[in-house]
Amino acid sequence: METGGWKNLGFSCFRSPASFQSVNYKKEEVAMIQIDEAMDIIRSQKVDWTSENIPIIDALGRIMIKNLISPLDSPPFDKAAMDGFAINSNDSSKKFKILEVISAGDTPLKTVKEGSCSKIMTGAMMPVGADKIIRVEFANEIDGYAVQHTPEPVMNVIKKAENLSAGDKVLDPGRLKAKDIGIIASMGFPEVEVSKRPVIGVLTTGSELKNPGEKLGSGQIYNSNGFQMSAHIASTGCFSKYYGIIVDDRAALFEAVAKAFSECDIVLLSGGVSKGDYDYVPEVLEGNGMSTLFHRVAIKPGRPLLFGRKDDIFIFGLPGNPVSTFVTFEVFVKTLIYHLAGLDYKPETYKGKLSRGIKRRDTERTEFYPVILREGNVEPVKYMGSSHLNAMSEANGMIIIPNGIAEFKEGETVSVRSI
Repeated sequence: METGGWKNLGFSCFRSPASFQSVNYKKEEVAMIQIDEAMDIIRSQKVDWTSENIPIIDALGRIMIKNLISPLDSPPFDKAAMDGFAINSNDSSKKFKILEVISAGDTPLKTVKEGSCSKIMTGAMMPVGADKIIRVEFANEIDGYAVQHTPEPVMNVIKKAENLSAGDKVLDPGRLKAKDIGIIASMGFPEVEVSKRPVIGVLTTGSELKNPGEKLGSGQIYNSNGFQMSAHIASTGCFSKYYGIIVDDRAALFEAVAKAFSECDIVLLSGGVSKGDYDYVPEVLEGNGMSTLFHRVAIKPGRPLLFGRKDDIFIFGLPGNPVSTFVTFEVFVKTLIYHLAGLDYKPETYKGKLSRGIKRRDTERTEFYPVILREGNVEPVKYMGSSHLNAMSEANGMIIIPNGIAEFKEGETVSVRSI
């Protein structure tokens, strides 16, 4: 097991490829389930959940598992919001004797009284007796005095605990962004508790596939799914382990799956999950000890999606068309990753009005359709179906057309799921 798995997994013995090939696997028609039912099955999975404390410098993209509570007031003292001269706001003087110069990080030594001030820099602690700053632009410094020439309309002081108080919740659990790292550091935490990263294995199936850089033969295409899934995994902050292209051969697929099961917490396969003569993935997975939890979901694209489990290993068989692979990873695999970290995955969604209507004949499934959301306008992209990966590059979101709905009209307000 590579570093980052949830736990050391105990594996039962696998059947050998030779004995497996003699099994007569029957491809039966499986009832298609709705998305909500599939999500409930994913969210019902339990696993020993562990965490680790890591330096905040390494925490970008990791999943923080607990609320972050502030141990201190922010700011911890009244401080200057501007460079200037700290005075008492009740002092009507126009000329103030400068008692000291206070830089950020200094502790003031003098008490400000009537007719006096302290020269102060942005971020510095306010001296006793002062509650207002005359900006440097509004006064001249002459022979040890600050002479005000323009009225100061604002206080220019950030009060103690103005931003938050000790005990306040600062951050909710979730995937850490750059701004979150800064907030954690501002609280004085050198480390943060995050979910351990699962190792996610990636296998792409299909004798027709070639890797980028190789020469294509007749009837062959380039393997996009292996690289797309690996990148998708990296975007979640998890480890990926790529097993390459597995040809449409039972024995080769069996051995690759057995190896992935021995090394990974989650295993993803693309292709080979439908009902074709060479779609061996379901039978090979079950031959390696996986229990199928669902197979076929009422989603477009992505209907043949398979989800199963062996001990504490979770397995997805994703459809081979690249848009189907992208959509099912985004909707289902991400949900599992966050669920196992103790969180509910909630993608960002936005509202907008359709620039043109969308009609469809097949209303049996919930459809994810690529769109461009810009300034409240939702523009459907040119989309030719689940093999049209370029459409996803043009899009920055997807609209969700529920099953039973045949049309979204032009001008209708729709929700856009960010991608």
